Amino acid sequence: MSSCPHQLVRSRLNGLLSPQCRSAGRWYRESGTANVGHRVCLSTYSASAILEPGVTHDTPDPVPYQHNRGSTSSSHSPTSEQSDQVANDRYGMGHGQTKPPIQSRKSSQTPIITNDKMKKVAYVRQADPKLVAMAAERVNREILNKGRHLTDRGLYLSLAMRMNSLYTRDLGLRQWKEAYGAIHKAKTYGREVLHKAALPKLREDGEQLLALLLNDCQGKFREAWLAMNRATRAWAWQRLAGWLLQNNPAMALEFLLVTTEPRDKPDFTMVVDCLAYLEKFHYEELRDWTKGVHTFESVVATCLDPKDWPIISPPQKGIRFYIRRAGFLGVYESFRLMNERGITMEAQTALCYMYRFTQLNDVEYALRALEFIPKINNPGFSMDSEGVLRHCCKLLTLDTVEDKAGGRNFRILPRLLKMGVQPDRDMMNIVLANAYKTGDPQLGADMLQFMKNHHHDFDSYTYLTLLTDAVSRGDRGRVDELVREVEMQEDIRNNPYIFSKIFHAHFTFTAKHIDPESDPAGVFYSMLDMYNKIHDITPLKELLLLPPHYTAPPTQGLEVKTPPSPVSLFLMIATFFRCRNRILQVHHMYDRFRELVQQGHPSIAPLVETDHVYNEFLIAFRKSSRGLRSSIRLVEDMLDASALPKETTAGKPLKHVSPTPRTWTILLSAFNYSRQPDAAEKVKEMMAKHGVEYNQVTWNTIINGYANAQDIPETANAIKKMEKDGFAIDHYTMKSLRYLRDPERLWVAIEEMDEGLDSDGTHKLLTLEPASDVHTDQKEQDELIDNGLEKLESKLKPKM
Repeated sequence: MSSCPHQLVRSRLNGLLSPQCRSAGRWYRESGTANVGHRVCLSTYSASAILEPGVTHDTPDPVPYQHNRGSTSSSHSPTSEQSDQVANDRYGMGHGQTKPPIQSRKSSQTPIITNDKMKKVAYVRQADPKLVAMAAERVNREILNKGRHLTDRGLYLSLAMRMNSLYTRDLGLRQWKEAYGAIHKAKTYGREVLHKAALPKLREDGEQLLALLLNDCQGKFREAWLAMNRATRAWAWQRLAGWLLQNNPAMALEFLLVTTEPRDKPDFTMVVDCLAYLEKFHYEELRDWTKGVHTFESVVATCLDPKDWPIISPPQKGIRFYIRRAGFLGVYESFRLMNERGITMEAQTALCYMYRFTQLNDVEYALRALEFIPKINNPGFSMDSEGVLRHCCKLLTLDTVEDKAGGRNFRILPRLLKMGVQPDRDMMNIVLANAYKTGDPQLGADMLQFMKNHHHDFDSYTYLTLLTDAVSRGDRGRVDELVREVEMQEDIRNNPYIFSKIFHAHFTFTAKHIDPESDPAGVFYSMLDMYNKIHDITPLKELLLLPPHYTAPPTQGLEVKTPPSPVSLFLMIATFFRCRNRILQVHHMYDRFRELVQQGHPSIAPLVETDHVYNEFLIAFRKSSRGLRSSIRLVEDMLDASALPKETTAGKPLKHVSPTPRTWTILLSAFNYSRQPDAAEKVKEMMAKHGVEYNQVTWNTIINGYANAQDIPETANAIKKMEKDGFAIDHYTMKSLRYLRDPERLWVAIEEMDEGLDSDGTHKLLTLEPASDVHTDQKEQDELIDNGLEKLESKLKPKM
């Protein structure tokens, strides 16, 4: 080795310079922190002395809860000289300039990653000291900028996660931001990338990697990627990611899965950018994407694992992206880690957590997330800001009333008030609706008086709540009073939801249960007159509800009437069937209804999204034995939606409803009504195959059928099964039992069943014979009805 003094001095100086500064003519020195790793000597440290407190391996695993914000003591607290040295790096004063003294109390108390810590991390992770030093410089700068107080564990995790990034210098992040911005802007405006120089070139090595990726991403490309060194991965990742975002979005998801698997992975913000781009521009095609067990949502959960979130300066948009997409376990785990590690949280992020916990019906965690808002102290998100109040409105929809020692009170509202939330009118509307849902009118009246005392003006939501409560209680006087108030306010009077509720109230009090002394025609035309105030009558004519020559009387107000809502159409159909009982006209109407639905009529077709109109047709068919075949055909139509359009002619998507328990119950009652018990039994078999659970109405319908047929053993069996399912005998059940000619035999049969339990708790078969063979003649069924039931059964087989 040469002992020339000049070479000796030069070699020593080179040890203090960064790699890019060792060329001739670049003799200035970098900051001490960035180069301290070049002088690390690891041979003098033992493993037990190097491990961070609570760290037993080199990966940032979850640790027991320890709040990091208030920690100011550390066994490795920096000296004043070290703090000043890092301050030099922050303010760019490492070139012989005189550094100003640091006066910030926050900065002087912030634990800095010292040389000893860097030596320990390098030893534990078996990492290049240069990498440790560069990562430590960025972490130190972030600590000073944010004024954070971290424990030793927090410092270790911050440094470890910074080292995990393939891009430890700001240059790589700036290059990615420029390239991604050019790609995103080009996609937004539907044009080619204008600033092509911002996109890194693939070159020959990149082309080979891309070919390997496209051919076998999870196999050969994954093996090649894991075999690459850190620098090669950093070079290749941006080039491949940019190309895939522009040309193969589906493969981009696989690429992200593979490249985020190793410990050294792209920066968190880069992965978020890719996933946000795919969601915004390609989610429709990726919605149903699968690769093995992975879906789009699972890729988000895997690539944005909360264990890899930065602690000091986490990208809040990326965190919120994860919260919105994660499953419920991911939401809870990420919330726990943010609290445990003291990860910086913005007010918007706390509200995002509150929204997800509200979606999950978890009131306690939603309130816990809300408690962060005053601690964050963001002026734009105070407890009375619009964003906070909107989230509180959503949370209050889960509120319930509980009885305590001090009386009845809401569960959530008092806690919100205690936190400092000042309810506005929208919040009070939710509280008012919750009060009426309890079934306690006095509680609702108290909340209404509270709104008046605090000068909250009533809006459409308030009147909608009041009308709904009055209709549900059958208080026609209260409804008339509210209608008069609404009529005096034009903006509320023309609200479509208010009109629908008033229209529904009129239907409830006039057409739903027609007074025997009322004129059915008069009832129908009174409903039609109210309909004419706001809606176009053309759909009613097309549905054969009105004569073709009918003309609506002139009305004051709207010059152009709106198309009817599904609710208004349903109410008119239901009124028509209650006022007109001719079965032939019902058949014609249903045929016309099917035709309009198949054509995708913009007003008629949306009626197939609920079972209400179908059930009204079934009830109308039930009134005549000639309607049984049509009843079967109607249920077939509900089961077979393949022939129906996926959207209306106006472009609105349609989701056809399947038969509901109420639909099956009405079909069952139709055969009971026509005294065809065998056909009714077939319907029950199909209900069992379809997995339909019986409710109280279904059981009462079954008991009614057996009682009408004088089948006492089956009536007793049905009563016992109903009780076993948790339903009690009500007045409708007792009304059906009045049809029995020998009711005493029913109670004997029930007592016999109670005494005849097997050891396993099941009932023995009864040997009690019916008093008379009353339904022998009923076994003769209509052949067409039987064929229809067989067809209906065949439609159910694929769903088993």
